[in-house]
Amino acid sequence: MESLFAFGLLLFLAGPILGIVALVQISGLNTRLARMKRDIDKLSSPATAFESQVAKELKPLAVEVAQAPLSEPVSIPAAASPEPRSETPPPVAPRDVEKALASRWFVWVGGAAVALGGLLFVKYAHDNGLIPPLLRVVIGLAFGGGLVAAGEWVRKRGDELSQGYVPAALSAAGLTISFGVVYAAYALYDILSPGICFPLLVAIGLGALWLSRRQGPFIAALGLVGSYAAPALVPSDHPSALGFFAYLIVIVAASLYELRSRPWWWLGYAALAGATVWAMLWIRGGLFDTSHIFPTGLFALLMGAAATVIPTGRGILAADMGTLAEPAKLAQPMRIAIVGLAGASLVLAGLVWQSQHSVFALLFFAVGMFAITGFGWLRGGMVAAPIAAALATLVVLMAWPDVGFHEWAMDERGLWSTIPGKLEPFRFRNAMYFALGAFTLVGLSGVFQRGEKRPWAALAAGSAVLFLFGTWARADTVQPQSQWIVLAVLLAAGLAFAADRVKDRAAEILLVGTALLSLFAIDRAFDGVRQTIAIAILASLFAFSTRRLPLPWMGAFSAAIASLAAIRLFVGREFWGEPAGLPLGAHWVLYGYGIPAVLSWVSSRWLGLDFFARYRTALEGVALGLAISLVSLELRVLIGGGITSDNMSLLEMSAHALAWLGAAYGLAYRQTIFSSFISLWGARALLAASCVVFFVGLTVRNPVITGDTVEGGMVFNSLWLAYLAPVVLLALMARKLDGLGLGKLRNGLGVFALVLLITFVTLQVKRMFQDSTLDFFFATDAESYTVSAAWIVTALAI
Repeated sequence: MESLFAFGLLLFLAGPILGIVALVQISGLNTRLARMKRDIDKLSSPATAFESQVAKELKPLAVEVAQAPLSEPVSIPAAASPEPRSETPPPVAPRDVEKALASRWFVWVGGAAVALGGLLFVKYAHDNGLIPPLLRVVIGLAFGGGLVAAGEWVRKRGDELSQGYVPAALSAAGLTISFGVVYAAYALYDILSPGICFPLLVAIGLGALWLSRRQGPFIAALGLVGSYAAPALVPSDHPSALGFFAYLIVIVAASLYELRSRPWWWLGYAALAGATVWAMLWIRGGLFDTSHIFPTGLFALLMGAAATVIPTGRGILAADMGTLAEPAKLAQPMRIAIVGLAGASLVLAGLVWQSQHSVFALLFFAVGMFAITGFGWLRGGMVAAPIAAALATLVVLMAWPDVGFHEWAMDERGLWSTIPGKLEPFRFRNAMYFALGAFTLVGLSGVFQRGEKRPWAALAAGSAVLFLFGTWARADTVQPQSQWIVLAVLLAAGLAFAADRVKDRAAEILLVGTALLSLFAIDRAFDGVRQTIAIAILASLFAFSTRRLPLPWMGAFSAAIASLAAIRLFVGREFWGEPAGLPLGAHWVLYGYGIPAVLSWVSSRWLGLDFFARYRTALEGVALGLAISLVSLELRVLIGGGITSDNMSLLEMSAHALAWLGAAYGLAYRQTIFSSFISLWGARALLAASCVVFFVGLTVRNPVITGDTVEGGMVFNSLWLAYLAPVVLLALMARKLDGLGLGKLRNGLGVFALVLLITFVTLQVKRMFQDSTLDFFFATDAESYTVSAAWIVTALAI
């Protein structure tokens, strides 16, 4: 039985050995064939062609010498002498596809087949229990070592065979088998302890690098593929996380070390990508438990550090490595570092998620993010690294499960309804606060100590705003509203103080954070009208601060915040009804709209510099819109009885139009003194709107057509506001049309005013002869005669 097994083993090994012999013989035959082709090419060299040409030119000369008398000299023409010829390069031989297949692809296919055969032998022997485990390991190592020795022997022959692909293919196959056998001895057979397996793997990895220096990059490629394929081909029933990740970091470190002397950058990218994929498969593939947090996290940290340090050492901090600001100019070592840090971050994020945000995993993640932040701090121009670390931290922490669930429906105050968790919200809040403080302080330090102030300011402001808002959005029930307000105010004050010390464009970014944090505090502290007034006050504070910090964005902040206050008044659901419990009751619009309008106008006056012109115009527009809305709403309360009143009488409609026309005249008058966008287009829009309302009063809302009651007495009634008062304002407005660019409409506006005047006279006479409900037809002849007389008097007056 033993002899039969030995015979079968020899047959099993005979295939790879015969394959190696065949590869060597094929390569030798190709070498001889190439040598024979070169010998044939030498026979038809340019020298032979030259000799035949010379003989052809000397033949006529020889005939002439033979026929000439002996006494006459024979002159040898100069043409017979050889002329120098310019050497032309030999033509490039066409690519021999068969030779390429035989000498390159067949060699590598054969090498891969040998490597797979050796690994499958280990697996087959294990699955079927053919031979003892120790003997399997010995046979596998002997076979792998023999292949490596064969590759080196072929390389040292010094002939053309040593210059081909056979040495690298043999050595790579042997290294792949060695990796798999050593790993199997540790993971499958428990023959090797971690203390012995780890040095052996290191030795094999270093051996692969040593051979790749002599036999080219192909052996490094096959060695890397074989190293990453070994755990898949030889799986373990009881895998060890410590051994597995130690195995991965050896491969990564050895591959990256090779980049110090060889420009094989693809090797670094492949090693980092393979290690990241294997680590994520381990985390997400069902093998992970809480005891694996330490080896996984340590591996991720070491992989990121190796990608940054090993290829160039401290040279990674040199200026010629490039920055993320100009990605096209990044040097390869910096690209390797970025890829390694990204892979490490991905592994750490997966570790945190898979461990349900355990404290141990969060510590590893924090160390990794602060290491990336430190790298960005030390390497000038790489401030994008800490910004990326802050964003990654925010995403990982916001994905914390079981913190709280927020429905997308809002309550009557516009707030999210929250279902709080039990324990997780407090852990989530503490982690978010820690990240908030750390990244905000790093950003502020960078503003004062590093060269690129604006990105560091973005880190500080963004961290303060996003981490605070994110904490509240998911765990607002963990502390009272007063604490949220105090924290937001403190952060806003800190950013504002830093902006005041910087006094450059970075200050604008810090003030963005100040504005957002202040709005958050206002939203937590106030509701309704009080919140709108507080927002308007904040806008005026930004406008006033331009006297100390005359930065362009300051005007933009003021205009944007004032616009927010106006938008709240116009579209806020809390203002759709009749707000209760407010001072002055239904007349709350006097301060609800009046204070923001006055503050917006005052803010526009504080923005006196030329580069604030557009923002000054915006604030003027906000003030104008709020003032007109204030007048209209107050008229609605005074005449209609309330903001939500359903019916609008002719008197109220006319009062609105008169207010708009008066505002239009004021803007037109201002346009003649100081031209501005708001004055020009505000006057045009208000004039058009008021004319539309007056036209509606002439037609569809005319009392003789609708049958509505004319409010007031026989003499003084709503007809005066609806038809006579507009005549006076339109006459005044016609004198300002040139300043509005509407001079051509003066005659049309006069005709419209005349129609209103005649309508007033007619309806007022009818009101004297009829009751408050006017009839279209004349009630008596006296009414008819009186109307005719009134028209004549009006014509004479005009």
